[in-house]
Amino acid sequence: MNPFKKKDSSLSRKLKGALTDLSVDIFGYEKMVTKNITHRTDYISKRLETPTERLYIRVFQKDHAIKSFLYDQSKPITTIPTGELTYFFLEEQIAQLGDYQNKVAFSIKQYLKEFAAANRIDEENVRIWIHVKDNQVQVRAFQDEEFIKQISLKSLIKFFK
Repeated sequence: MNPFKKKDSSLSRKLKGALTDLSVDIFGYEKMVTKNITHRTDYISKRLETPTERLYIRVFQKDHAIKSFLYDQSKPITTIPTGELTYFFLEEQIAQLGDYQNKVAFSIKQYLKEFAAANRIDEENVRIWIHVKDNQVQVRAFQDEEFIKQISLKSLIKFFK
């Protein structure tokens, strides 16, 4: 048995696993969406006089329609209409266009559908929580109130391209 062969196959498996998750954001889309979410959350934070770290955006689907709410930690504050939700993901000039507001709702529905299928849960039970902490956007997936996993912003926004 060749000890180098074993190490090599282990290394190749690690490299293959690492490359599977590797993708390049050529156009800086993730950076732009991160900036939009951060700025929009800061704006709301100042308006509500609530620290940004306490604000959460929760997105889900009910009766085939996208719903989103703003929370102060675990306390619901207000509904976020889909048109408003668009401003978190797109530049302001683009977000104002009705076609893009529909595209964002459709893109979120697609994401929820694929996430639900991949995790073998009902798509109406999937909850996506978006949160800004230390100027970093954190995205978490839940089945109702039960944490499933942390997801990358990139995996969510790839549906918006």
